[in-house]
Amino acid sequence: MEEGIRTYREMAVAIIFQIIVYAVAGAFISGQYVIFPVSVAIGGAVAMGALINMRRCIDIALDLDSVSARRYATRQSLIRIATMGLSLCVAFFFRDYINPWGVLVGIFSLKISAYLQPGVHRCFDLLKKRRIRGK
Repeated sequence: MEEGIRTYREMAVAIIFQIIVYAVAGAFISGQYVIFPVSVAIGGAVAMGALINMRRCIDIALDLDSVSARRYATRQSLIRIATMGLSLCVAFFFRDYINPWGVLVGIFSLKISAYLQPGVHRCFDLLKKRRIRGK
C-alpha cells in the first residue's frame, strides 16, 4: 500500500511540473499570457481531481468482492471521463475567456504523468540517497 501512495505522490508531482512547463511554453507560443496559463491550470486541476478519484477508487475497490469492485471501478471511470468531457465542453462554451486547447493540454497531463512517473521515481530515489549521505 505504501508503494501505491508513493506512486500517487510521484504522479501528482509530474502533473504539477507539466502544468508549469506547458503554461509557460504555451503562453509564449500562443501569445496569450494570461488566458492560456489559466486554462492549463484549470485542466491540471481536473487532472489532479481525476488522480485523487483514481486513488480513492482503488482503495475502495480493493475492499469489495470482484463483481462489486468491477462495477464500482467502471462507474467511477465513467464519472472521471464525463467530468473531463464536461470541462472541455465548458471551455469551448466560454472560449472567449478560457482557451480550450489549454484545458485539453492540462487534462492530458494526467496521461503523460503515468509515463513520467518512473523518471520522477528515480529522481526521488536520488534525492533520498543524497539526503541520507548528507547527514
